[in-house]
Amino acid sequence: MKSILFIIIFFPSIFMSCDKTRKETTANYKNLNPDTTMRQAKSSVDVKRDCPIDSATMLTSEYNGIRFFTENNLRGNGVVTISLTKKLEILNLDKTIYGNISMNNDEEMSLEIQLPKTVIAREIIPNSEFKIFSFDAENPETDENYLMIFINKEKKLIEKKGSNYTFYSWDKYTKSAFIQITSRVPNTTENERLNLYKTLEIKDDSMKIKSVQKTECDYVENYKAITKWIRWKDKNCKLINYKFCY
Repeated sequence: MKSILFIIIFFPSIFMSCDKTRKETTANYKNLNPDTTMRQAKSSVDVKRDCPIDSATMLTSEYNGIRFFTENNLRGNGVVTISLTKKLEILNLDKTIYGNISMNNDEEMSLEIQLPKTVIAREIIPNSEFKIFSFDAENPETDENYLMIFINKEKKLIEKKGSNYTFYSWDKYTKSAFIQITSRVPNTTENERLNLYKTLEIKDDSMKIKSVQKTECDYVENYKAITKWIRWKDKNCKLINYKFCY
């Protein structure tokens, strides 16, 4: 079965770009020191304390009339990924029910989802082939009994008992993803945005990336040999896109 690369979709009302196909070439790029990158970035962009409001409207999936979006704001200490083995209840901070996700007893193992019609979370793909439920979260050690996650930009709770979960710090989660450079990343070119990258090193708001070859994912369409430092976030606002090749 081929790997599937999930691409976050930007609506026309926000940052949409159309990349033209380029012939495959090879080039060597001089590595930039992260401190140099930071100084150049600050002089070339208008640094803001928070992400633009419209940047949250990035579609990741749709399921039974519910649309799931990701966002550029990085909330909490990292990401919690839930493996759905039983009914998942999401609670408000006062322990009342906010919503739930449960599995139906049918051949397709379909899901019954009781959530708002629009959901913003790190990555939710309910389709039976994947069943991915990832939420920005505080470190699980923050509370003895509950995971503290973020959904629709608000803090919610999931009971730890009986939950099958894995926590990734932001550095670890970022290194697990392919990286797509966007036009918001300073000191990058349109050609560089055609590639996907893996993260070699993270230093605060800078990261060292290396382009990935087509053999690393079936859906990598362009490759140019690039290794460089970029500015990947501005405090809690990421400037790059996460891509996963499942």
